[in-house]
Amino acid sequence: MTDDGFDAPPHRVRVRYCETDRMGIAHHGSYVAWLEEARTEYMRRCGKSYRQMEDEGNLLQVVDMSIRYVKPIDYDDVAAISVRMRERQKAAFTLEYRVQRESDGAVTAMAETKLACVGRDGKLRRLPSEIGAAPKA
Repeated sequence: MTDDGFDAPPHRVRVRYCETDRMGIAHHGSYVAWLEEARTEYMRRCGKSYRQMEDEGNLLQVVDMSIRYVKPIDYDDVAAISVRMRERQKAAFTLEYRVQRESDGAVTAMAETKLACVGRDGKLRRLPSEIGAAPKA
């Protein structure tokens, strides 16, 4: 575990041309998909994939999201996205994200998502035990 609390290796995403604006800078909306991808891999490292959870009837709905953009990241740069559990409740949890430009370590964004666990009927359910488990490297 690192001293900053981000205990799993970062997920890496190379900024594609289609994710940039006319200036060659990653569009702010691209971060949403990158965070989802990093969250999916984080969950897998915790012991259960999204697909397995959904097959068991546990659906995770994003109920809140915030992103603070710090510095730009450009076309063909690699974004290293670190994820950590900030809070776990009975039926919801909050993850924090740090997005860094891999070439120089500059933080390009900080983000947070809150997800609630619901059944196929839309009613809240208790979180599976794997959510909140320490991720494997």
